[in-house]
Amino acid sequence: MITKAVAVSGSVPDGSLVGQLRRLRRFRRAVYESFTRWPDVLFEMVDALLCHPGRLESLPYLSLEPVLRRGHGSVYAALDRGRIDAAVLAGVLAGVVDRSSGLVFALDCSQWPRPDAPTSPDRTLNYDAGKDVGGGSGVVTPGWWFQWLAATGTSGSSWASPVAVARIAVGENHNVVAVGQIEALLKQVAADRDPDGGDDGGGLVPIVCADGDYSPVYLGGRLTGERVQIVVRLRKDAVVMADPPPREPGTIGRPRVHGPRMKLSDRRSWRDPDEYLAVPAEPGRAAVSVSVWHGMHPRASESAALREPGYRPGYSRPVTRGSVVWVCSADPAYPPMWLFWTGPEGSFDLDRVWRAYLRRYGIEHLFRFLKQYLAWTRPRVRGPEQAERWSWLVAVAYVHLVLARGLIADQRLSWERRRGPLSPLRVKRGFRGLHPRLGSPAKPRKPSRPGPGRPTGHTSIPATRHRIVRPVTKT
Repeated sequence: MITKAVAVSGSVPDGSLVGQLRRLRRFRRAVYESFTRWPDVLFEMVDALLCHPGRLESLPYLSLEPVLRRGHGSVYAALDRGRIDAAVLAGVLAGVVDRSSGLVFALDCSQWPRPDAPTSPDRTLNYDAGKDVGGGSGVVTPGWWFQWLAATGTSGSSWASPVAVARIAVGENHNVVAVGQIEALLKQVAADRDPDGGDDGGGLVPIVCADGDYSPVYLGGRLTGERVQIVVRLRKDAVVMADPPPREPGTIGRPRVHGPRMKLSDRRSWRDPDEYLAVPAEPGRAAVSVSVWHGMHPRASESAALREPGYRPGYSRPVTRGSVVWVCSADPAYPPMWLFWTGPEGSFDLDRVWRAYLRRYGIEHLFRFLKQYLAWTRPRVRGPEQAERWSWLVAVAYVHLVLARGLIADQRLSWERRRGPLSPLRVKRGFRGLHPRLGSPAKPRKPSRPGPGRPTGHTSIPATRHRIVRPVTKT
C-alpha cells in the first residue's frame, strides 16, 4: 500500500501529483484504444504483469492476479487472436518521452531464444549475449530477433523508455527495419506536442545511437535530409577516407571518390583533428579526451541487402559523409571508442554527441529488466506473431513504470540501501498499491458457459516442423 508519494528527479514535466496521475490515466486510455481485438484481456494482462510480485514463471500465473478478471485460457487466446495497431501504439509510446531530456535514443537488437521449439516458424540463428562466455566466441541460438528503439535521455540512470519494437523477420535486414522505425519516430516527434506544456526538446535535433553491428553508411545515407543525428560505433581497425583533393583543371577521367585513408588502428595515418575537447574528471568517471575529424566517410557495404535503390553494379556508390569521433578515457580499464556521426549541417555538438552515445548502454539495462522482471522471453508461445504482441505488452508495462516514478514511494527491503531516484524494480514493487487509483478502461468479464470440448472421435494432427533459417548478412 502506498503510504507516501515521493517525487523523484527525471519525472514527467508536470511536477504535481495530480498532473502525473492524470497523464498516466490518459496514457492508459490511449493504449487501450490501440488494441483492436481482445482489448480487455490484453489490457488486463499488462496490469496483471505489473501487479505480479516477483518474477513471472509462466503466462497462466497472470490469471491469479485479481486485476485480470479472466481465466488462464484467455491469456493464450488473447495473444493468438488479439490484434494491436503497432503504428498507433508506437505513437503513444513516443508521445510520453520526456523531451526536456534532449531527445536521445538508442537502437539495438535482442534475442528471444527458442532452441527447443521445432514447431515454431521463422526461427533464425542469432547471437545470444546471455551465453557468450567472453572472447568474442559468437554463440548463436535459434530464436526470434527483435529490434528495440528506446529513449535513454541524458540523466545517467538505468531508465530507458521503449518507443518501438519490431521483429526482424526471415529475409529482412535489421538496418532496413531500423530506417523505418526512425522515420516513424521522427514523424511523431515533429507532429506531437506535450499536452501538459512541457519542453519540446529546446530545438535540439534528436540523436539515435547504434552499436557496431549497424551500417553507418546505410543509416546515414537513407536518412539524409531528415532532422536526425545518427551515431554508430566503428570497429577499432576500421578504415575511413577523407574527401579527395580538388581536381586540377584539364584532368580527364572519372573523378576520384576517396581521398587519403585513415586507419583507426594506425596513428601514422591520422591527420590533426579538426576539433578537440578535454573533459575533466567527474564523480564516478575519469577524465576524457574527445577528438573529431570532419569530412570523412567509410566505404559502402557490399551486402546485397543494403544496396541503395537504383544501384547498378560497376558504378560508384554514393558516399555518406560525416565526422569521426575518438573518445579516449584516462581510465585504462575503458579502451578508446570510435564513433561515426551523420546529421544535418550545423547540428553537430561534440560534447552532446559523445555523452549521448554513452547513454546508449542504458538499453542494455532495459533488456535485462524486461527479461528478468517483466518476463519478456519467458512465455513459450508457438508463433512469432504471438511473441510480437507480448513484446508490445511488455513495452507498455515498462512505460507504465516510467510514468509512475513520481507517484510511488520507495518500498525498499530491510537489507537494501536508501536511494534518491527509484529504479524500475522498486517502482514495480509499489504499482500494486497505485493501481486502484488509476482505474481501468477494460470492460468486466461477461458471463459464459464452458464450451463443448473436443468432439468425439476427433484426433489431433501433429504440428508442422520448421527448419532454422540463417539470417541475412548484417553488415
